[in-house]
Parts: sequence; structure tokens; C-alpha cells
Amino acid sequence: MSQPLVDFVQQALSRGVPRQDVAGALQKGGWAAKEINGALDAFVETDLPLPVPRKRVSSSPKDAFLFLMLFSTLYTAAFALGSVMFDLINLFLPQPGEQAISSIMSLRYGIASAIVSFPMFLFMSMLISRETAANPGQRISPVRRWLTYLTLFVASVSIVADLIALILRFLEGDITVRFGLKVLVAGILAGGAFWYYLRDLRRDEVAPSAEWRRGRAERIAVAGMTAAVIAVLGVGIREAGSPMQARLLAQDRQRVQDLAAIATRVQRHYSNTGNLPASLEACDANPGTYVEHKADRITGRRYEYQVIDPTRFEVAAEFALPSGLRTGDAQVRSPGYVTVDNEAFWAHGSGRQAFRIDAARVKP
Repeated sequence: MSQPLVDFVQQALSRGVPRQDVAGALQKGGWAAKEINGALDAFVETDLPLPVPRKRVSSSPKDAFLFLMLFSTLYTAAFALGSVMFDLINLFLPQPGEQAISSIMSLRYGIASAIVSFPMFLFMSMLISRETAANPGQRISPVRRWLTYLTLFVASVSIVADLIALILRFLEGDITVRFGLKVLVAGILAGGAFWYYLRDLRRDEVAPSAEWRRGRAERIAVAGMTAAVIAVLGVGIREAGSPMQARLLAQDRQRVQDLAAIATRVQRHYSNTGNLPASLEACDANPGTYVEHKADRITGRRYEYQVIDPTRFEVAAEFALPSGLRTGDAQVRSPGYVTVDNEAFWAHGSGRQAFRIDAARVKP
């Protein structure tokens, strides 16, 4: 703020010149309305004959901590909620050949992030609101203004990228309900943040240090946002499954890894000798075909291995739950080396599941 402008306002107010007349004179002098309001706001309206300077808020470490926590939790919560809604869209509107397990794993990570960050964001908002009500001048903190404009920038970039992607897909003739819903989610999250903080900045420019308190409309908006977040997380938790179910699925994935390792060693034995091993112990003679885990590491039950004919063999295990894959047939032949990455091949139901593999189809 220009010091000559502040000095002029101070002298004018000390001589009893009304604020409206001071503002009119400064406008004729070419000063902007924002500069005039800032200079007038530097002095409190009182009945004293002398202008009383208003306390200004400095960029203290406390301000930096409060606003950094507020905006960091805002970003985390927004990206986590967007991820949760994207994963739910993928689960409810799957594409042909898409596997659900990757979306479920991503969904759990997004839920965990939102459960931690969103309540923290609400707590920091409430804490800063109380600080602002007690000291309205805090709203013009430089740290807060910098982070607010950064948020507006991020939201603007997201909206522009969202529109570009929408127009591009439209021109390519590839608009689907699934893609449209994702565009809508991104637009709501970015547009909501942009509207709220732009409105906040405009209110501060009109009355930077006016007494501030959360209005009824704003409280209703916060309550609605909280209810929407709880609803989204509730649906996400239902789709992601219970912790016990997640534990059983993780154990089944461990069994798949063990079976894939067994299949790889057996295939390697066939490549080296031209014959399938009669048992898993026959693979242990060569370090390159050694089978480390011949039994289920959870139950201790031995994995089944059976030779079907000179080139085909079968491995089997007991599974607790279906794999959750939407595609794949566990009884089809593998086109090449069978590894744990062939998730469609290893799709399974619950109970005993056998996988038949043709070692002669291994690519050299």
C-alpha cells in the first residue's frame, strides 16, 4: 500500500473529513477503488477525534501452519474423492475385458485417504473460522491469499483440461456414459473449489477486515458437502468389501503367486529336459527349477500337481473367495509362459480350483 496515500487518509480523517468525501477526492486523483478501500480500512471508525490505526496481520509461522494444513488437506481430500468416484464408475460401468480387482485396490486407497484428509480439512476450516471471527484482519494474511490464488489456478487448469478432454473425445466420436460421468465429477470438484474461493476473495476485496462469521447458507453448504462425502464413502466401502474379505483375497493372491511360481518351474524343467517332472520334488535337482513353496503358506496344505499327458500338467489349490476378476477362464490354455501377471488365466472361484497348462506352448 502506498505510504503517501495512507498519510493523506490519516490527515483527512484527523481533520474530520467524512470517509465518503475522502474516497471521492481520491477517485478524482486517479486512485483505484481497491487502493482507496485498503487505505480507509487501515483506520477504525470510532468516535475519537483522531483516526485509530487498525492492527494488521503479519505472515506469522502460525498463519503459515494453519493455511498450509487447510489447503493441503483440501487438495488431498479432493483428489481422493475424485479417485473414489472414478473407481466406482469403473465398477458400475465396466468395459469389456476389464478386471475389477485393480479398481477395488485403488478404491480402498482412495477411501483411506478421504477418511483421513476430509475430517482434517473440516477441523482446520472450523479452527480458522474461529480465529477469523476473533481477529477479522487475519483474512488478509499474505499466506492465505497466495494459497487461495494457487487453488484457483489449480482449479482453473483442471476445468480447462476437463473441457479439452471432453471436446477431443466428442470430435473422435468416443463419448460414452462412463467418460461423461468422469468429466462431470472432475468438473464438479474443480468448479466447486473455484467458485467458493473466488467468492471468498471478492468478499475480502469489498471488506477486507470486516467482522466475519459463517452465514447460514455457508453452513448449509458445508453440511451438504459433508453428507455427500459420507454417501460416496459409504458406497465405496460397500463395493470395496470388508477388511476380512480383503484379508482373504490377499491370501488367495498369495496362493496364485505360489501356483504361478510352480508352473514356471515346471515349464522350465520341460524346456530343459523335454519331459514333465513326475512330482514337484523332481524339480529340486536343478537350482533353476527349484520349487520353494510346495504347500499353502496359510493352511499348510500341499499344492496339487498332476501330469495329464506328455505336455500338459495341472496345478490346483483351495481358494477362500472368487478372485473378483470379471473376465478370464481358469481352465483355458496359456498362450505362453504362465506367470502371476496372467491375471485372466488365474481367475478362480472359491473352493478347489485347478489350472491346466500346456508346457509345449511355451515361447522360446
